[in-house]
Formats: sequence, C-alpha cells, structure tokens
Amino acid sequence: MSEKLVDSSLLARLRAFFDRKYTLVEVLGWVHEKVNWDNGEIQRHDDPLEILAYGRGRCGEFSILFTALCLSHGYKARLILDMSDHVWTEVWDQTKDRWMHVDPSEKRIDDPLMYERDWKKNLFRVYAFENGEVEDVTKNYKIHDDFVR
Repeated sequence: MSEKLVDSSLLARLRAFFDRKYTLVEVLGWVHEKVNWDNGEIQRHDDPLEILAYGRGRCGEFSILFTALCLSHGYKARLILDMSDHVWTEVWDQTKDRWMHVDPSEKRIDDPLMYERDWKKNLFRVYAFENGEVEDVTKNYKIHDDFVR
C-alpha cells in the first residue's frame, strides 16, 4: 500500500485539486470536508481517488487519503498501523527533526500518547510504512516503555 501512495501520476492528480500548497491543518480540514466518518457498513477503499469519490470512510481511508495528500503537497509522510485496530499518519517535521504524529480521523496533531492516555489502549505493536519499507515505532506511542521486542 505505501508504495502505491508515492506513484507520481496519483500524486499529480491529487495535487490538481489545490491551487496552492496547503498547510497540514488545511489538508486535514480539506479531508474532513470531502470524506465523512461512517461507522456503518461501508465499502473499504485503499486508493485515495476512490476514497474521495466514495466520500465515506474510517481511520484507514482518512489516513490513506491524508498521507497521499501530504505527499502530493511535498511533505514527507508515512502510514502508521497499530496492529490492534487503528491507522494514522506521521509527517516529517523539519524544524523539530522528527516524525510528527497526525491522526486524520480524529483531527489530532502531535499527540502520540493519546491512544494509551485517552483511549486506554494497551498498544502492542505499531509499524510505520513508507515506500515499501516497514519500521517498528511502538516506543513512540507508549506511555511506559514496557514492551519486549
């Protein structure tokens, strides 16, 4: 999936929706204007253009679309998968020289501990997917570093 998101023709088609480079907050708002959260029975999509056309989704659709839009705007971004049941995005913050957590479905930026703190999740494995590569990023989302590798 992450390899599909860097396809130059896809990114060009997505970028054509915008007349200028949007900030991350603006991209996040745009996604929420175009896609509605739907907890019901929906068709799942992993293609950003299909997600836009369908107009409904859950965390996966929000994150796939947001990540692709970030890439189309020239941001370095990657998909994050919590193996228990959630997907979000990380965007490289050049000024802080680190990956920044963005949860597109929740409209939350730079709050990586929200899942354990607010959702009371016990995260076990969290992986970053970028251009066909996989990285274990679990420690970035744990309040306590109490897991065994």
